[in-house]
Amino acid sequence: MNSLEPSSDISQRVAIFAPTPQDAKICKQILDDVQIEADFCSSIDQLCDAIEAGVGVGLVGEYHLGHVQLQRLHDVLSRQPEWSDFPVLVLLGTEELSSQRVEQLLSIGNVTLVPCPLRIAVFVSKLRARLRDRRRQYAVRDLLIERRRAVEAAAVDARRLRLALQAGQMGVWEWSQKELYWSPTFYDLYGFEKTVTPDPQRCFERVHADDRDTLVSQWTRSLEQGTELRMEFRIAHPQLGQRWLSAIGEPVRSKSGRVLRHSGIIWDVTQRHESEAALLEAREQAESANRAKSEFLANMSHEIRTPMTAILGYIDLIDEKVDHEETRDHIDTVRRNGKFLLAIINDILDLSKIEAGKFDLAVEPFSPNRLIEDVRSIMNVRATENQIDLHINYEGLVPETIQTDPKRLKQILINLVGNAIKFTDRGSVTLSVSYDPSAKRVLFQVADTGIGMTTRQINRLFQPFSQADSSVSRTFGGTGLGLAISQRLASIMGGEISVESEPGEGSCFAVSIDPGDLTNTRLVPLRPFEDVPVSESSSDVSPLTCSVLLVDDRRDIRFLASRLLSNAGATITEAEDGQEAVDKMQEMLRNDRVVDLILLDMQMPRLDGYRTADQLRRLGYKGPIIALTADAMQGDMDRCIQCGCNDYLSKPIDSALLLEKVRSFVGSEFRL
Repeated sequence: MNSLEPSSDISQRVAIFAPTPQDAKICKQILDDVQIEADFCSSIDQLCDAIEAGVGVGLVGEYHLGHVQLQRLHDVLSRQPEWSDFPVLVLLGTEELSSQRVEQLLSIGNVTLVPCPLRIAVFVSKLRARLRDRRRQYAVRDLLIERRRAVEAAAVDARRLRLALQAGQMGVWEWSQKELYWSPTFYDLYGFEKTVTPDPQRCFERVHADDRDTLVSQWTRSLEQGTELRMEFRIAHPQLGQRWLSAIGEPVRSKSGRVLRHSGIIWDVTQRHESEAALLEAREQAESANRAKSEFLANMSHEIRTPMTAILGYIDLIDEKVDHEETRDHIDTVRRNGKFLLAIINDILDLSKIEAGKFDLAVEPFSPNRLIEDVRSIMNVRATENQIDLHINYEGLVPETIQTDPKRLKQILINLVGNAIKFTDRGSVTLSVSYDPSAKRVLFQVADTGIGMTTRQINRLFQPFSQADSSVSRTFGGTGLGLAISQRLASIMGGEISVESEPGEGSCFAVSIDPGDLTNTRLVPLRPFEDVPVSESSSDVSPLTCSVLLVDDRRDIRFLASRLLSNAGATITEAEDGQEAVDKMQEMLRNDRVVDLILLDMQMPRLDGYRTADQLRRLGYKGPIIALTADAMQGDMDRCIQCGCNDYLSKPIDSALLLEKVRSFVGSEFRL
């Protein structure tokens, strides 16, 4: 960062932490042209140092404001003196921000969002306005210092000074029983000629009808009862039209409690109200766009997952009938690519849920040792296929149990280890685990001996649908979503992902997470398992001696599920939609021949699964209902349970999981 020159007016300098070095060059050229001095920072710490040194305005790229950086900026601004309202300009990227992200940025304080593409004239105008604001704040500071020095000699003048000089461009009034004083700026704010005799009634006449009674009431009560006056209201300015004014006034009492004087300040806040209105409109548009996107993705999920159920299910059925080796290879290719397509769908939905602010962690205590060994067990096969070694390394003492979302932590680690294996053609991949007691963070490091990356490639890593460069995408494939999702998941889990890499020397990704409350948790030296025990399911192969009502509007899905259950011994009754299921249930109840279990699709014409489940319960059906859903965006589990289901399965249907769930319900003495 450029050093701050002692002779320069530091309050009129701009500290800039640009999104990229190229952006910094552009900002420098723009500011040089308009003769605004700037200091360029290379980290959030340097920006915060400049703020504490007294720089006038801070300019930072939205990309740099992660969870940790936002907290650092909050801490510095919270230490600003009382007179200071430090202005921060945030340069936005090209991606649309969610309403949650906008609120997060605005929580910094005195923030101005600068959209992309950058309009130079507007940008310079905003920057100069904030520098003027900062100059006025320093003027207020200087006058407050002067007031403190003179307070013993002129108490009345000091009170007027304290109220009048809280900010620049403020009008001042002072009322007493002998006279009413208006400052020149007060006249300008109301649009009065300087020859007008001060009179409260003249002010009230220009106040908006909806605000007038409240202002008159507060003014009267402040004079008669000695209460503080504080209000924002609209006026009809003769030249400028409707304006918003903010007024603060305080009474000065005698020893007996009688109001002797009433002093106050008034200033124009029209720009803030217009900005708030624009922000509210932008937030509503963002929320509307998020809702539309969520609905679209939910429908897309259903429309893709449902045929994927048939594709993958029928591939399994074909596989059972084929003995020809080449044909089996073709079947495996179809199955493998189908699962790959399903993984892409899941990634898109995960990212969309995170961006829409609808992503919640399922926090629970678990052993990091067990989770790491599960990751090793899963990824060892892929490492062996690539003819590289996968090592696990525990460094020092690690909490015996931690509290976070194990599924999402495993998702992050599998993604990082999988990438490391994919981009390593020889050597090894090492997953290391350690604990930093000072930061109270568990650290996972994935190091490889692969192709490595340049700084430019690293800067693109965590952007959705982006890989290091186009050659990487062509050579290795992938959507570029995994790291973007992992970075956001790590942030939600109270940490972040960082990376160090050299071309041709390999890469090292570091993930830090908040382990939760570690009270009474031991720190132990963990060790890799010699052999990870494979969880052996009970594999209950006894036939399903039960009857099932299968409800789905897709014939292919009914055939597939019916085939799986029938082969396992179940008796199947089919219904093409919810209304037919309700009709058949009424007939069953009349004949006292109710099925043991219902498999119910949730997206159907005429009567969807949610209303069907509710009606079945109202009819008196007490048995278990398992929901079949492809809608992965709408909080399926809660919604299914609320409408009367006992459990749910996501499409595509996992045949083993389907049989396991059915067996778990009909194998027990289920009661609702």
